[in-house]
Amino acid sequence: MKLSGALSARAQPSVAEVSGAQRPKAIVGPKNRPIRNAITSLHRWFGLAAAGWLFGIALTGSIITFNHEIDALLNPDLFVASSKGPVAPLLADAERRTGAGKINFLLYVHDAHGLVTMGITRNDGQSAELFYDSGNGRFNGERTTSSYGLGNRAFMRTAYRLHHTFLGGRALEVFLGLLALAWAITQVLALAIAFTSRIRWRDSFRVRPFAGGHKRNFDLHRSLNLWLYPVTLMLAVTGIYLNLPEQFAAAVASVAPVEGRFEPSVAGGQSAPQLTMADAALRFDGIAAPYSVTSFSFNDEADLYRARMRDARDISDNGQRIVWLSGQTGTIVSDRHETEGSAGDKILVWQFPLHSGRALGLAGRILIAFAGLVICFSIVTGLLIWFKKTQQRKRASHKTIYSQP
Repeated sequence: MKLSGALSARAQPSVAEVSGAQRPKAIVGPKNRPIRNAITSLHRWFGLAAAGWLFGIALTGSIITFNHEIDALLNPDLFVASSKGPVAPLLADAERRTGAGKINFLLYVHDAHGLVTMGITRNDGQSAELFYDSGNGRFNGERTTSSYGLGNRAFMRTAYRLHHTFLGGRALEVFLGLLALAWAITQVLALAIAFTSRIRWRDSFRVRPFAGGHKRNFDLHRSLNLWLYPVTLMLAVTGIYLNLPEQFAAAVASVAPVEGRFEPSVAGGQSAPQLTMADAALRFDGIAAPYSVTSFSFNDEADLYRARMRDARDISDNGQRIVWLSGQTGTIVSDRHETEGSAGDKILVWQFPLHSGRALGLAGRILIAFAGLVICFSIVTGLLIWFKKTQQRKRASHKTIYSQP
């Protein structure tokens, strides 16, 4: 007994051995542990406070990544097109349907060749969206754009508004921009608590195969976020731009020159345009050739037509060559591609294509949709981890109370 005990004791490593090179070196040492604890607390409380907002934004972001596909699936009667044809008859029909109102824009739906949609405002102030098959001039139908809900007609519009403003106004949009800023900051700081040691840093990217429920939740929460860290950080930064564009542009201008885009001035006469929308459509088609126009509209205050066109320099499929025409003479007032300009302008123009995934085509959109679902999953696992630890702390405090004499 004594011999075996001595051998057993001899087999145990000494304190000096454990404290030597065999122990994994922590990234944040004892001297910096208060900083690590502060970052952990910040990560926890930001997650709890922003969980509902981020979950809604991430879920709707995944949905609207495939906006046209889902909308066409829900409304097959509206998304019918045979081939591309002239828009003059469609504009004449749309003007009749406005009842002395106005046509706000015309959009060529790129996912359905020949499908044209128009946004109109009727004389009673109600707004609507009209759908046409330009190949045969057929009117497919319309839907109002002033109401929201979960029906097939309003579902995608509701998802868009939830993603951008949670169905609120400018004040809520500013709040979501500040939320994106806070999310970006906490993501940068979270790297300090994601890796427990320099030696075993690879373990942070793994999920232990035989771990229990709580440990598996923790591994999934940490590893999924680390694998998609560049994507989620990009979503946070580009989210700041989309909600606070002026402030974001000012921040970029402080480190890189920003020339800015063309801003039309208010016309003095406010006379009716001599160039009709049908004539403007033909003019834009000629300017865009051999590429195509994606959308155009008329600016009442500036007396100018504005069109988006596809181009070889595009980094997004919505068309990034922007041309302005005079409503009186039809001459080109401005012709500029969004990717042109200074270094600051190029930084700004990449924000939306990156945020939507369109900069990488279909693969990019799939990645963004997947990232949104991962964010939702991370929020759920984070809440489960917090709940589990809260329960453990409660049990520990109860044991301390009842163990005292």
